[in-house]
Amino acid sequence: MRFLHIADVHLDTGFAARSSTVRNRLRQASRDALERCVDTALEEQVDALLIAGDLFDGAHVSFATERFLLDQLARLDQAGVAVVYATGNHDPGSAVRSGRLAWPDNTIVVAEEKPRTVPVAGRDGKPVGWVAAAGHATAGVEADLSRAMRPRPGTPLPQVAMLHTQVLGVDARAHGPYAPSKVDHLRQAGFHYWALGHVHRRQAVSDDPPIRYPGNLQGRNPRETGPKGGLLVDLSDPRRPQVEFRAFAPVRWQELVVPALEDVRTLEQLEERVVRLWKKSRAGEPAESEAEWMAVIELTGPAALWCELREPEEAEYLAEALTRRLGCLAAEVRTAAVRPLVRVGEHERRPDVLGAILGLAKEVAAGDSGRLGLGPVDFAGFDPSRDGALDAYLARLMKGGEEEIVSKMLKDEYGRP
Repeated sequence: MRFLHIADVHLDTGFAARSSTVRNRLRQASRDALERCVDTALEEQVDALLIAGDLFDGAHVSFATERFLLDQLARLDQAGVAVVYATGNHDPGSAVRSGRLAWPDNTIVVAEEKPRTVPVAGRDGKPVGWVAAAGHATAGVEADLSRAMRPRPGTPLPQVAMLHTQVLGVDARAHGPYAPSKVDHLRQAGFHYWALGHVHRRQAVSDDPPIRYPGNLQGRNPRETGPKGGLLVDLSDPRRPQVEFRAFAPVRWQELVVPALEDVRTLEQLEERVVRLWKKSRAGEPAESEAEWMAVIELTGPAALWCELREPEEAEYLAEALTRRLGCLAAEVRTAAVRPLVRVGEHERRPDVLGAILGLAKEVAAGDSGRLGLGPVDFAGFDPSRDGALDAYLARLMKGGEEEIVSKMLKDEYGRP
């Protein structure tokens, strides 16, 4: 059995914070990525396309997405390619069942938590494998759905399990623990391959048997960098599974940190510095003439232009200029980490208020929060589960703070804050 494994397509994501031009392009990019996936399924003559949840971003489906999706499924139907789709937390069964989509005959939608096992046929119509799938009936499934999934007994054919789940212990970052499962149980369940969804970062949870997250089909925010796509899986010999990544996303995200801006004193110099680092960051990648880019430029450290960069209007103008210079779909400029060019050491021993404040700031940054006479409950933004120890949190919070203090108290010397 050969199949394509994808997940987290998130059709009709809103992208509300983006401009109308960028918003429309990103929404179309998800459709383009899925169309490329279907193209590959047909070219590779796979037996099935497996969609492990979050095909949609929510209950609403636009007219454009409705027509597009049915057209793509029809292409697969005409070629005899089965589609098995298990719902996730963004598109739970309660929403899918109430929708207006008329699914074609080749598409099996598993929208309930009770596992369903379906046969997959080859080009000659004979069974080549089995897919067991369980879906999210509601948006907040807390049970381990994998516990009820079992291989079909008495068959020599490959068996695949598909589930939208948070495998405990994997790199999940911002994803909630919906339908949490444990890797030891997945390994021992008896399936030849686990087709997972929910985590947007592509990763191998296990190699024996293969337990895979393909990542999302198209990156949606600056955290989702790198090539995005799906996995081409060959289980013709279940003992020697072959798993190959295929890139489908037409738009890619990239973050770029730009430090050492002490000597940059003009807009032109700043643009040239960013352009040079941008080209360097992409030097090792294969040529992708069709790729479009969403760039996030983070300016950091002491900067001669720190006053200008802290002005929202100036940062917005720089973002527009870099969009043109980098040839990106859009560039976002972050300037919160820039700070003034100050010489803190020259003021630490002053016998005045500034010297005293700098001494206190240095002690706090070194981990002596007791000097403030405050505890964890006094810091509204402090969350121990997220931020760790209070002293470490304050040290991160105080990074660059001494320069900021000097520049504010000696603004005639160092410029306005």
